[in-house]
Amino acid sequence: MAHIIILRNGETLTGQVTTREFSIKTSYAELTFKKNEIVHIHFENPPQFTQDEMLLLASDVLKGVVSPATVTIKLETSGQTVKLSKEKIHTVMFLDSV
Repeated sequence: MAHIIILRNGETLTGQVTTREFSIKTSYAELTFKKNEIVHIHFENPPQFTQDEMLLLASDVLKGVVSPATVTIKLETSGQTVKLSKEKIHTVMFLDSV
């Protein structure tokens, strides 16, 4: 299944996210998860999201600062690889995790 990145300007990119792991620094710990353990990541975008938010397959919702600062996706249609800074991303959805 595909992964979908929704940009802040409303555009969507479909393909495979090649970034393997994401970390989130919460108020109590820094935790790292493989992308297949994550359902979606919403990046900070006030007023909707005052901080980054990660929904895990186990239904846990974590809030804090997600890293890395860039996400890489190999586009489904062209096969091109695109590297995006998290400031340009609204949401990353890992549909194969659901």
